[in-house]
Amino acid sequence: MSEDKIVDVYERRPHYVNYDVEDIRNRYLKLYTALIYDAMESIGLPGRSMSSGIYPLTIDMKVAGPAFTCRRQTTPNSDTYTHNIRLGQMKSMTPGCVFISDTQGNLNCGQFGEITATAMRAAGCSGAVIDGSTRDSNYLINMGFPTFCRFRNPVEGLGRSMIVDYQIPIFVNGIDGMIKVNPGDFIFGDNDGVVIVPEDKTIEVLEIAETWFENEKASRKAMAEGMDPFEVYNKFGRF
Repeated sequence: MSEDKIVDVYERRPHYVNYDVEDIRNRYLKLYTALIYDAMESIGLPGRSMSSGIYPLTIDMKVAGPAFTCRRQTTPNSDTYTHNIRLGQMKSMTPGCVFISDTQGNLNCGQFGEITATAMRAAGCSGAVIDGSTRDSNYLINMGFPTFCRFRNPVEGLGRSMIVDYQIPIFVNGIDGMIKVNPGDFIFGDNDGVVIVPEDKTIEVLEIAETWFENEKASRKAMAEGMDPFEVYNKFGRF
């Protein structure tokens, strides 16, 4: 079987969301994860934060965009057929998407690195969230590719961990247990961690958070000018 045929086997129809991805990404990037988490909780969506320990490679990295999901598993398998799933995966990416990978708890290698990031960026991907490890971390930092992970590891993933499927529902470690992530759910991360907004709530949560963000700016100004904190809260609703 030719490599072209292998790619065809694994290519998925791209998942498109019903909004202007670049506009929504830029609006989220002006905010912060705690505010987005609070906004979700206010509409009955608590617990949609990945568990502690998932952080960016540098403190100023932020990631925002529709989820492009991936599932991996620990395996000694390294044959060409399974290795080339990655090629079909990249052909299925859409502009602004965020690669999010469920590594099934693998600890023996780095599951994401600089060459993969370079190819994904060229395919339109805007960042990565790895519920596991990166390698080539300095290269990822120097190329400015927003990358979130739990740990770092220099060991090659080939022959230790492989992609088994993508653009399917996956599960990542959350603060209250496993969080289901569907393709198209909105991923947002900063130096506090990563939150996951259901696709159909992406705009609603953003609009709530933007309103609160403006109220918080007014609250800070009022408190800096000496207004009583209780009055500040009663007036702006954020403290």
